[in-house]
Amino acid sequence: MEISVWIQYLIISVLLFFAVFYLYRILKKNFTPKNAKDGKPGCDSGCGCS
Repeated sequence: MEISVWIQYLIISVLLFFAVFYLYRILKKNFTPKNAKDGKPGCDSGCGCS
């Protein structure tokens, strides 16, 4: 009986890990500046510094 409880804990912890990792990826993608990919962070095409 104890083994089934540990298997349930293992499954729940793996699912929780993947849920937190997926949420981290979403938040990281949404909060990174779009201009950092161009190599000029904080500068867009309308600022006059390109």
